[in-house]
Amino acid sequence: MSNEIIIGRQPIFDRDYRVAAYELLYRNSDSAENAAMTAQVVVNTLIDLGLDNVAGSLPVFFNIDETFLLNETELTQALPPELVYFEILETVRPTAEVLAACQNLKDKGYKLALDDAINIESVRPFIEYLDVLKIDWMLAENPASIVKEFRRYPVKFLAEKVDSYEGMEAAKQLNLDFYQGYFFCKPDTVSGTKPPESRMSILRAMQQALMATSIDEMFAVVRQDVTLSYRLLKYINSAAFGLKREVQSIEQALSLLGLKNIRRWLTLLTMTSLGENKPPELIRQALWRARFLEALARHTGEDVIDDDFMMGLFSILDALLDCSMQDSLKEINLMDHVHDGLVDLESSMGRKLALSFAIEQGDWDFIKDYTDDGRRISYTDLTRHQVEAMHWADDQMAALTSL
Repeated sequence: MSNEIIIGRQPIFDRDYRVAAYELLYRNSDSAENAAMTAQVVVNTLIDLGLDNVAGSLPVFFNIDETFLLNETELTQALPPELVYFEILETVRPTAEVLAACQNLKDKGYKLALDDAINIESVRPFIEYLDVLKIDWMLAENPASIVKEFRRYPVKFLAEKVDSYEGMEAAKQLNLDFYQGYFFCKPDTVSGTKPPESRMSILRAMQQALMATSIDEMFAVVRQDVTLSYRLLKYINSAAFGLKREVQSIEQALSLLGLKNIRRWLTLLTMTSLGENKPPELIRQALWRARFLEALARHTGEDVIDDDFMMGLFSILDALLDCSMQDSLKEINLMDHVHDGLVDLESSMGRKLALSFAIEQGDWDFIKDYTDDGRRISYTDLTRHQVEAMHWADDQMAALTSL
């Protein structure tokens, strides 16, 4: 059995857009392996990596098929029941043996979810064992009827595949407990117009930071905004940076960290200001992409990795500004290849950004094509870089939320 595993995660939100859990997405590099064998390799991988490095302290949803259920091993029990939801795939048949296996997992303290519910009949055999019922928001025949039918059971409802803010608002009308999908990565409305004037001053500060070519120029940018200066100092002195001594002034920070690093963190802080009315997970996504793309560039021996980091940060600009990426970038001057990467996923830089999207969304075919196309990277290395980037992004978010 191959040990080449790629792992991604997808956030699950509560009604207030807070992340309540993550669903783990995974695939073995050998497509011939069955899901049960792959799942066991993932369990091994999670034990090696540490579940906290993959999901922090949040619960995880872990997909399982019929073979896994009927051949559940002691290895599975290495996963802590208080943090694990076993998610039964929609292809699992509700045989007597399967239902007995569900009860066995429940007896051991694990929680169960049912994936991709599309009608009442597909849910009914499993309902007594479920803690979470996931309704396929794109394919369900009548989501409201499913909720009405099973509301009397002690089960929480989750709308999955919610890929727009309009879809999210429609799902919230049913008063569900959880929501999952990529709505938070999309503009609320793509109007094709420039960003509102209320955000233009923030964009101007970001532009000045990007254009600064000396420490003095960067200092001039920072001192224009007392609040920004304060937040920058507090962020740099947070545990996320791990500096041995406290930085007491912007001048000292610029001298210690250098122009490129200050540009990074100043860009990030201005972007968090743009995202005040957005789910915080959007900023975490940008941090993950930035760190992952930087690690990917370093791994493949590229000379310049700072541009990859910045491309990851700016990859959420359209969602922050609620307009198209093309229009968002009209207000920001970026290096041509970074600009091209953001607007054209077929460009050289864009292919790397597309890889990060593929990992987030579990697009295994794209990942395989990318690694098979002469790239000097394996599934094992991708997972190592991606998990390290997730852990780093979580640390940065902890620091940012304290500012």
